[in-house]
Amino acid sequence: MNVTIFRLIGFAVIAAFLAYYGQPFIHGNEQAIDSIIHVFAILAGFLITLMMLFNRVDFDEEANWRKNQLQENAQNQRFQKQAILFWSYLLVMLLAFVAILCKDAQYVYWLERLVLWLGCICMMYTFLLPIGFSKMRQREFNRLMQKKLPVSLR
Repeated sequence: MNVTIFRLIGFAVIAAFLAYYGQPFIHGNEQAIDSIIHVFAILAGFLITLMMLFNRVDFDEEANWRKNQLQENAQNQRFQKQAILFWSYLLVMLLAFVAILCKDAQYVYWLERLVLWLGCICMMYTFLLPIGFSKMRQREFNRLMQKKLPVSLR
């Protein structure tokens, strides 16, 4: 199986544990839920900024069409992952807002657990963003160095 699937399953299990045991700490605590909304609003803005800074729209004019196509596919895949994370941030904020509005409903416990579960998964993936950007930067540097190095040093 793919490492990404194992990572998602691991994150989901850890998040389920944290959501189940963390829910009593936020139940009836509007300040805690407001904090969740504020944190994810800030993260959403931060992610949009990173998406704009690191998703390149320029292509290597010296490369052949196949290399440019591969570069476009990689950039599109990375952008889609970041877009899913962004929409997940918005979903956490929406669910937290609904939890505030439905604080007297009998299903609010499960709604709060869902907020915490999805929020924990989003946070774990957010912690992986710097690693991805670092790898992307290193790949770009290596590509540039291969192009600029003399043939005798390659």
